[in-house]
Amino acid sequence: MQLIIDIGNTRIKYYVFDGNIILDSFSEELINWEVSLNKIKKSYPGLSKAILSDVNGSFEKPLQFALKKFQWFRCSIDLKLPFTTRYTPSLELGEDRIALLAASAYLYPKQDVLVIDLGSCITYDLLNREAEHQGGSISPGFSTRYKSMHRYSGKLPLLIPKKTKEDFGRSTETALHSGVYNGIINELKGVIEAYQLKYEHLTIILTGGDAEMLPKPFKNSIFAHSNFLAKGLNHILVMNSIP
Repeated sequence: MQLIIDIGNTRIKYYVFDGNIILDSFSEELINWEVSLNKIKKSYPGLSKAILSDVNGSFEKPLQFALKKFQWFRCSIDLKLPFTTRYTPSLELGEDRIALLAASAYLYPKQDVLVIDLGSCITYDLLNREAEHQGGSISPGFSTRYKSMHRYSGKLPLLIPKKTKEDFGRSTETALHSGVYNGIINELKGVIEAYQLKYEHLTIILTGGDAEMLPKPFKNSIFAHSNFLAKGLNHILVMNSIP
């Protein structure tokens, strides 16, 4: 069995895999990471391998000690991967994006894939049918846009992200919701259409915690995966593990 650890900016997620099957998953606040990890190790004594993706950057040393009995890896461009990249320098490609590209190559082989991850930032990455990462783009996500407008203005309030059906707002609050929500929807549509002009048979993957914010007709036109990153990390772990 394998343990997948995904550390974000505010939460940590654990996934227990048996081969390619997810047996269990846990999501916890970062402050409680050690308690949760100890419970998982007791519940699944057969765990022997692990891989870690850490965009937070502050937990590697404590986790090294906690995983000392595991064969474990930190997700990195230096590992054996199911894709190549044209990103320069390649070391700047984030661990989360590496995992998403690995999942794309593994689950959608010999296809042109655009994987979109909606989190604190929205990332777009294009993997062609030869499993070559062509690059991508990064823009602010839902919560980041709200926080930025509040922080860099004198009077705009800090709001919780919200879906809206209105094309324009008639108050400051509804105008903020309309600007963020419709701005992101139109950005997504524009990026997707631009890539589809270049790649006729493009597979579009949507993942990330804020993917649920999108309207259903939009989501129905693409493949939505809630555990896509975890499956990519697991595939990398399997590729690099010693039998």
